[in-house]
Amino acid sequence: MSEENIQEIEDWVAKGDDYAKNQVFDKAVECYTRAITSNPRASFAYFKRGSVLVQLDMFNDALEDFNNAVMLNPSFSFAYFKRGSVKFNLHHYKSAIEDFSTALELNADFSFAYYKRGMCKLKLKDIDEALEDLNLALELNPGYMPAYLNRGNIYFDKKDYENAVKNYTSALTIDPKQEKTLVARGLANSHIQRYKSALDDFAMAVKLNPDSFLAYNYRGLIYNKTKNFTLAVIEFDKVIELAPNNADAYNNRGIAHFWMKDYEKAVKDYSKALQLKPSSPHLYFNRANALYYLKQFIESIIDFDKAIELQPGLTSAYFGRANCSVYLNKYREAIQDFSRAITLNPKFFQAYVGRGNAYLKMKVFKKALEDFTLAIELNKDNAVGYLNRGIAFKLEGINEKAAIDFQEFLRLSTHNTRTVIQIKNWLKKMHYPLVRAK
Repeated sequence: MSEENIQEIEDWVAKGDDYAKNQVFDKAVECYTRAITSNPRASFAYFKRGSVLVQLDMFNDALEDFNNAVMLNPSFSFAYFKRGSVKFNLHHYKSAIEDFSTALELNADFSFAYYKRGMCKLKLKDIDEALEDLNLALELNPGYMPAYLNRGNIYFDKKDYENAVKNYTSALTIDPKQEKTLVARGLANSHIQRYKSALDDFAMAVKLNPDSFLAYNYRGLIYNKTKNFTLAVIEFDKVIELAPNNADAYNNRGIAHFWMKDYEKAVKDYSKALQLKPSSPHLYFNRANALYYLKQFIESIIDFDKAIELQPGLTSAYFGRANCSVYLNKYREAIQDFSRAITLNPKFFQAYVGRGNAYLKMKVFKKALEDFTLAIELNKDNAVGYLNRGIAFKLEGINEKAAIDFQEFLRLSTHNTRTVIQIKNWLKKMHYPLVRAK
């Protein structure tokens, strides 16, 4: 090839570089194409045109150019890296790994190749190998923020929240204005009950992006968890304002209203959530619970029925439906549902108490005593179990055993409720001490 031809190719490449630098990608492609026309063996021209085609999301055309680049120059490590990156975008992860590995064989210090190979392995669920590649990438390039972020995500998925927080912090040290990383660190902090740090993270995320509904949502969840329900409602109001079709936001606000004992608002929120997510057994369960506290037992049972239809193994739904049946004096149906709950969870001591109560209502004292005793064996600090067994003993005329259970009930009770006062009066009347001797 003459010097004149070489100069012509270099001129076209230089022009292409200028266009690419100024993001005039179509003109850049034209120039690199002219260079390739002049010399079809100019590997760097294929490489540069492929790089611009990537910018235009023309991945298949870019792949063909990188194929030519590595065929013409098999030791061109960056061409393998670029081809691997295109394959990553096309979801050809195994083939991309091969290219990144080749790039690393040619250049062992290629930190970005370790990072991209790690991301491929992450997509293929090879978590430990992905983590190893991200570690190597950061050893070579400690200032590469995305590697910290994704390593943090790996630790988060592994439930290693301490290491997740450390990596998110490293990423934020490099670039503090990452809303999603702040939200991720806040969520990791909340998992290890560092609620103040989590709230600080969410506040910073909201400051960066006032429309960050995820930050508002997670902040609301923390307020629910820490029983600051009024603040939780404010947060979920904001989430609903920003994302009016977010079923979880209505559900979460419903939970806050429920614990505030505003059951009507809770029902309204759960109903809206069900309009958006009609196949959720947990939403039917939540609404059923609120209806139960509104003493709308028939409506509550209908929702518990739907929850069980959608998730037959939902233990708490059988328990809730059984409690409704007790209030409707349908004791046999209640016993059947309590028994189903116990079958699903043999350690569900509240279900033994509930079934014992149903037997008590039916005056089947032996079975009631058996259930209360099983409940107490499962939970020695179960005050209600002692109270109800004491009532069963009292109704059977076994006052000494009743007194022992009532004394244990009083020992475990922390509030001077009407029931506590009644039990104290009975013990005094029967001349039993209020406190059981040790």
